[in-house]
Amino acid sequence: MILQYVTVSGPNEFTDIKGLAELMTEFKLGEIGIQVSDKQSPAGGARIEWIHELVSYLRASNTPMNAALHVNLGWVEALCHGRVDDTLKELLELTDMYRQPFFKRVQLNFKIGRDNVQEDEANVMLPLIQHILKRHFILSHNESNRCLIAKLYLQDLKFDCLFDASFGQGVLPEERPWPAFNDLLQGYAGGLTPDNVSSELDKIAKAATIGSHVGRVYIDAQKGLEDENGHLSLEKAHAYLENATAWYRNYLMPKQ
Repeated sequence: MILQYVTVSGPNEFTDIKGLAELMTEFKLGEIGIQVSDKQSPAGGARIEWIHELVSYLRASNTPMNAALHVNLGWVEALCHGRVDDTLKELLELTDMYRQPFFKRVQLNFKIGRDNVQEDEANVMLPLIQHILKRHFILSHNESNRCLIAKLYLQDLKFDCLFDASFGQGVLPEERPWPAFNDLLQGYAGGLTPDNVSSELDKIAKAATIGSHVGRVYIDAQKGLEDENGHLSLEKAHAYLENATAWYRNYLMPKQ
């Protein structure tokens, strides 16, 4: 198994930028996932300002960072209808110190049947939107949208696939399934914490390396990294990254 990212989701306007930058510099596998939507981050709101401050700090300090934008609610509905919200477009145009897009990956959190997303329309519009945005997508996969995601795969949409049956609720699944698409980067979320990340990586490694297949995977935690106020705890994030990195180092060591 190849572990490509250890994603820390949930940094926001309550997260210390310098502390976050130091954390992600320490752990090269680390990636941040910032949640945005028309309700969470309206134009001129605190989260938008914080994201701009983060990007400015990283550019001024010449600090690289892996970052994904996790798009929710009305903004992801608009994308599935073929529209890009102006504030979302502003975020996607942010660049890093190399003048490359700051957000390399864009996660689309849609659930067929619970939001205003029609499968036939999204099947047509998302490839067009990807061509316009020129950005790699992450599609959050569960039972309610797996048929649409399979159709998008057949259209050669460029995406990574994230298993999260609880859709951000942090529920630990009973098992870690075989990747949905053998040739794609497969993400695993749901119930990950600093304490269980090593044992869950054991399960993921077994699922992703059946037979001769060597899967490329990443993991994504949010709920298990929150403090008592529901915001990202840098201390918990450090323990999660440290334990995942140690597990992967041991995994890669030649067996004696």
